[in-house]
Amino acid sequence: MAKKKKRVSSVFKTVLKVIGGVFAVILVSILGASIAIMIIVDKPFVEGKMAAALHRQVSIGAVNVSVFSVLSGIEVKEVAVSNYKTDKEIEALKGKPVSAADTFVGLKSFNFKVAFGPLLHKQFVLKELTLYSPVANIVRYKNGQFNFSDLLVQKPMTAEEKAAAEKAAKEEAAKKAKEAKEASAAPAKPLSADDIPVKISVGKVGTENGTVRFTDEATAQQVEIYNLTAKVYDISIDPKNLSSDDIVKIKAGFGIKTVGKVSSGSSVKSFDITTSLDGSVIPFDKKTRLLNPEIILKAGSPKGNMTGLQVFDKLKSTSALEKYCGKFDFLKDDISWSDAFVSIWYKDSLVKMSDGRIKTGDYTMNFGGELNIASMAIKSSVDLTLSEKHTATVRSGIKKNSEKLITSQMKKVVTADKVADLAMKPLVNGEGKIYIKYDIKGTLTSPDANMVAPKLPDLKDIVKEAAGDLADAAKDKAKEEAAKKGAEVKKAAEEKAKKDAGKKLKKLKL
Repeated sequence: MAKKKKRVSSVFKTVLKVIGGVFAVILVSILGASIAIMIIVDKPFVEGKMAAALHRQVSIGAVNVSVFSVLSGIEVKEVAVSNYKTDKEIEALKGKPVSAADTFVGLKSFNFKVAFGPLLHKQFVLKELTLYSPVANIVRYKNGQFNFSDLLVQKPMTAEEKAAAEKAAKEEAAKKAKEAKEASAAPAKPLSADDIPVKISVGKVGTENGTVRFTDEATAQQVEIYNLTAKVYDISIDPKNLSSDDIVKIKAGFGIKTVGKVSSGSSVKSFDITTSLDGSVIPFDKKTRLLNPEIILKAGSPKGNMTGLQVFDKLKSTSALEKYCGKFDFLKDDISWSDAFVSIWYKDSLVKMSDGRIKTGDYTMNFGGELNIASMAIKSSVDLTLSEKHTATVRSGIKKNSEKLITSQMKKVVTADKVADLAMKPLVNGEGKIYIKYDIKGTLTSPDANMVAPKLPDLKDIVKEAAGDLADAAKDKAKEEAAKKGAEVKKAAEEKAKKDAGKKLKKLKL
């Protein structure tokens, strides 16, 4: 028994030693990696590497690296990159902050955090990869070049570099040819959840509160994207449990506006628009387990204004409307809206829109429909309700059109006001507002808008109807007046007879 207990104790000690050894290796690996990061990743190192690669002055406020950076993550603060500089200028500016007026791109902070522990359990957990308050100043000069054009130009290579590049290109071409041959022999297999070896969990990846400014020096136009936030978060994909872990959440939003007035060469004079997007993506089909994203979003623009663009011109200038009440030219070029949103569903190249709504000072529009991304075919319905202030304007247009149809003979029995009253009836809803419904078909590049409601009669028929009504009314009135006159004549005759009889009676008494 004592020997058995000794063996168990020995095995237990051996297991403890193995576990201790494993943890020791892990700890040494973490410390080694962290110390390497501390030694290599510092301000001068990062600034120097970036400046050499970009040919720009680079300044960094701080690089926060600790002994346990592998576990806690890395944070870089107050990054600023200037516009193009020569090597001499970069050397002269070394250690100095980048001027705000000369900033090409900037960044308040960059955070990168990975959870190390879950990797031991075949789980990849990225806590955060976020750019905070990034700023980019894009300039197009008068010669057509941009302030980043130098980054797109390939630098001259030495003979050795050229030979190495040619060798790499040949190897890459041979590799692609081999892959193409293999692909044709055996078509590529669609990505499946089964191809993912670990559970993926991501806290947050993206950009928060960014700014992009674009200046065109040739036209003096400036456009700014502000409050730019775009991130994916709460990502959870478990190939062993897709029923509950198969989701990527999305949130995005930004404002875009002109700075000053846009030049006269553009149809749009100025705008300031905010947008938002919130929803989720289901990456893998739960039945087939293949990558086939299903997207559910609510997108829109909480508020905005635009000048110089007549929105939905096809909707307000259909031939049926123009013949009836004239073109809706009273709708302003200046458009300000609020609460413009639409729900979007996407899968297999089909986009479905529902509960779409945009409200301006001139109208409220409700819409929904489908768009095929592959063919760009569109099928949509749009309800347009004009503000009550435009009811009188539309009536005036009908009256003007009807005056052209009333002949000189009709003028004796019909008026344009009467025609307008009759013609307005099919146009207005129960609230007394103009209501029009459209069907839109065709393609996104060449849509066809048809007015399906109300069914407007020919204005000529309304004029005839009004003339007939007024003629009948005139006849009835004439009969009434004749009957009235006849009654009055009869009454007068009776009274005269009475008087005459009275006079005769009076004489007889005498």
